[in-house]
Amino acid sequence: MKKLALGALFAGLLAACGGGGNNTKIKVVDSSTDTGISTCSPLTQVGCQASEKCTWIIDQTTPTYVGHIGCVANGTAAIGGDCMFGAPGATGYDNCSKGGVCSAFGTTGAAGKCKQICDNNGGDPMCDSTHVCVTYSKLFSTGSTSPAAAGVCDLACDPLADNDFDGSGSNSHKTKNTCPNTANAVLGCYGAPSRGTPPVTGWSCTGDINANVDGTDKNLRHRVECTSANGCADTDGTIYLNSCNQGYEPLFRESTAVSTAVCIAFCKPLNCYSGNCGVGNANRLGQGPVNGSAGNRCQVPDRAGTFNTQPAHEECEYLWSEELDGSGNFLPSPTSDTMGFCFDHFQYMYDPTGGNNPTIHYPGCEQLELVGSGSDPSQPLSYWGAVNFGCVDTTLAFGSGSAAGKRLPMKTGITMDRPRFLYHRVMGGQAPTL
Repeated sequence: MKKLALGALFAGLLAACGGGGNNTKIKVVDSSTDTGISTCSPLTQVGCQASEKCTWIIDQTTPTYVGHIGCVANGTAAIGGDCMFGAPGATGYDNCSKGGVCSAFGTTGAAGKCKQICDNNGGDPMCDSTHVCVTYSKLFSTGSTSPAAAGVCDLACDPLADNDFDGSGSNSHKTKNTCPNTANAVLGCYGAPSRGTPPVTGWSCTGDINANVDGTDKNLRHRVECTSANGCADTDGTIYLNSCNQGYEPLFRESTAVSTAVCIAFCKPLNCYSGNCGVGNANRLGQGPVNGSAGNRCQVPDRAGTFNTQPAHEECEYLWSEELDGSGNFLPSPTSDTMGFCFDHFQYMYDPTGGNNPTIHYPGCEQLELVGSGSDPSQPLSYWGAVNFGCVDTTLAFGSGSAAGKRLPMKTGITMDRPRFLYHRVMGGQAPTL
């Protein structure tokens, strides 16, 4: 029988973690005991008897977490209803009705909520407009060689308004309450750029697993290294999408020379290219306070962490620039032009000959014309254009006809694959109920 294994981890960087259960991150591996895998589909529910459902079955939780997809007796709990998994083995399934799965799949016996199963590749069944299809590492797949067979619908959120940005674990800096703290979870708004591969980029409420809820601030904010030493990575080096505090994600390597991942701040970008960056090139950092609201710039106090603003190395790049595949094909999302990531361009270099000896720093948005007019890569200010760095919105970028043209060689050294993986921080021994 075919074994289902966890989707490929982000090439040497960004990996996954499952939702619900306890605070222990469980490394998912294949197991020779995983022999009960069915050919049924959790998406179509084809392959089981009428009285059964196709779902996720937990085989064991220690010493490693192993599960499989198979047919079991249909449950009675509706989507949004209370649920839990039975003991691993013959009873290692939940009591959700067909088409749903319990959020507490990380720990048997823990209370959770039934979530709708969805197609994590963008097909049917789909989530409604208020939810996002999210793939979890310990659900519908084990191992590290095959993608998960399905995802679940999590509550959609706004990455700028539904994050705290200060790492406090409170709701003090959020301007919306979509992802509030609950009695059993500290929630932020996390997501991963699609990199041009379906489904489109989405943002959903999930756990800030390193929130400062016990007086210990891990300070996992902008450009802080994500390592096992500070708790951002597992001891085996695995890094999770929400390893950093909410409003920050381990998206980029520290520099061209240092492969360690660093937490990267979210920001709200503004158009910026030579002569068109606002007064004092202020647009480069993103949008400041508007009508008394907090700013969303790549600088303190809008964000926390280390920002190289003097000299001007930091800039807010549009999300759309991270929604292109290797051929330059663009997969737009609702937030393509409304949010972005703080990018310290001076940390990254390239080899103008196309080799492996990078010698030239990437230029800043304010230094570049909208579209590069030169043909010599050793002359970065003429060769590159602002469109190549996501310095402008899609109207300017694609209107210029060159957004999918010159590709940045090893801009950050990170290639992220789908599906993305999440993990809920749990307090009080129960799974999050969102």
